[in-house]
Amino acid sequence: MKYAPKLMALAISATAPLFASAGQWAAPLDGMVNNVVKQGYESYSESSKTLQQSTHALCSAPSEKTLKSAQDAFQANALDWQQVQWLNFGPVTYFMRYYAFEYWPDKKGVTQRQLRALVQGDPAVMEAKKFWTSASIAVRGLTAIESLLYHPDFEPVHSADHCHLLEKVTAHHLESANAVSEQWKQGTAQDWVFDEEGTGFDPEKVALELFLQQWIEHMSAVKDSKLETPIGYNSRENLKLAEFYRSDLSLRSIQKNLQTYRRMYHAGSPSLYDIAKQNNPELATQFDEQLSQNIKLALQLPSDFFHTNYTQENRITLAKPLVKSISNSQSYLASMVTQLGFQIGFNSRDGD
Repeated sequence: MKYAPKLMALAISATAPLFASAGQWAAPLDGMVNNVVKQGYESYSESSKTLQQSTHALCSAPSEKTLKSAQDAFQANALDWQQVQWLNFGPVTYFMRYYAFEYWPDKKGVTQRQLRALVQGDPAVMEAKKFWTSASIAVRGLTAIESLLYHPDFEPVHSADHCHLLEKVTAHHLESANAVSEQWKQGTAQDWVFDEEGTGFDPEKVALELFLQQWIEHMSAVKDSKLETPIGYNSRENLKLAEFYRSDLSLRSIQKNLQTYRRMYHAGSPSLYDIAKQNNPELATQFDEQLSQNIKLALQLPSDFFHTNYTQENRITLAKPLVKSISNSQSYLASMVTQLGFQIGFNSRDGD
């Protein structure tokens, strides 16, 4: 997923809030890492293995049944990705893995063009030891796998070349998912922040500040890129810009993102919610209630929301409560973390 980091500006705070004690941020940070990130990547790794096995079964015995099994495995894997998609930090930054896991939005059809070129070229090039780690991010992950399983240009049931490419992509995808999962198991978030000036700093607070930055940033992506843009909330409708629209996962992906946010808020003992409630009980509770409201509103949207069954006006009317709710969540989160002593710039374009 290619949402731009320029949406937010982060400044590392030199001092902790007055009420904070040394090591206060370790618990919510470790909670997010252990209960969301590590568990999320473990699930992602496991479903990547199921996906690889199902594509191998498809290519060994091509049929509509084995194709359906591969598509089901893809959907499970793509939804597991939604639990960790918010965090472009740590092991996933190696080899452009984050952007390779999901090359989206692909407004110019780069993935299809490059996949066709691979199919038409010499298959031996894909056997080179370092081919996949240096290959284009457009052909290395979920976006490419979705194309090979759902795009009408590709027929893995009828074309051995198409199926061979599918197997290669899913094998590399599994390798990458396993690598990220294993690296998280062996390390901590603090391993990925550095005191470059040697002035001394709180690594837990710095790492958590980066997590919070990316959380707010991802909220922008969910509201703007995943929801508003494809339905033409502020411009022209183009449902093909919805995330994973070919596999009909656009709405379920948003729902999974919003469910993950609430898990993040309550992860750890004490959690970010617990600490925020000590500082400003009313604001901490408002944010918690808004996160629950986001989930409720997303689950209330019709399952065919991103299909062509609605007019643009009807779709916008249905989406408006959720858009407003996510915007309120961003405002609450930005205010809350600022009061806790984190210095995170809030993107002005998100104030609806």
